[in-house]
Amino acid sequence: MIISETERDNQENKVNKVNRIKSEALFPVIIELIKNNQRARLTVTGNSMSPFLKEGRDTVEFSAVDFSQIRRGDIVLIKRKCGYYVMHRVYKKAKDSFYMVGDAQQWIEGPLYPEQLIAIVTKVWRKGREIDCNNVIWKLLSHIWLILRRFRYLIFGVYARVKRVHNKFFRGAYLQ
Repeated sequence: MIISETERDNQENKVNKVNRIKSEALFPVIIELIKNNQRARLTVTGNSMSPFLKEGRDTVEFSAVDFSQIRRGDIVLIKRKCGYYVMHRVYKKAKDSFYMVGDAQQWIEGPLYPEQLIAIVTKVWRKGREIDCNNVIWKLLSHIWLILRRFRYLIFGVYARVKRVHNKFFRGAYLQ
């Protein structure tokens, strides 16, 4: 039997094909694991936690958490009243509620309640390296970023301009 190159490529692609599953479909499984005191890992989707967490690059580990354990700066997974799952950073904690914010956002979401809290992010995997979310440097940078919340759009704007100038002058120089 003779197989054309196109048919061979198609057969190889079928073998190496990766199916992506929307994270919403995985959350019931993740919740069940966490209820059984197990941990769950999930690749980050979305850009609301940039620059700390990048879509497709980083994987997070969720662990069970009690409302009394969460602190300002922790990254938590919650279920909104509308049914959506969101992973953002705790901005402020009150006696019976808390507020959170995405690292790429300025607006604060809340109040959120203990029954909405599902898990806490305890570890991040980036390019094969494990980062403990209780690491002193990680905590320090997280708190600095929370303090800079009002200036995030300005910071992102300056970064984009510097990157554009860098790409224009330095990347072009390598091509010549």
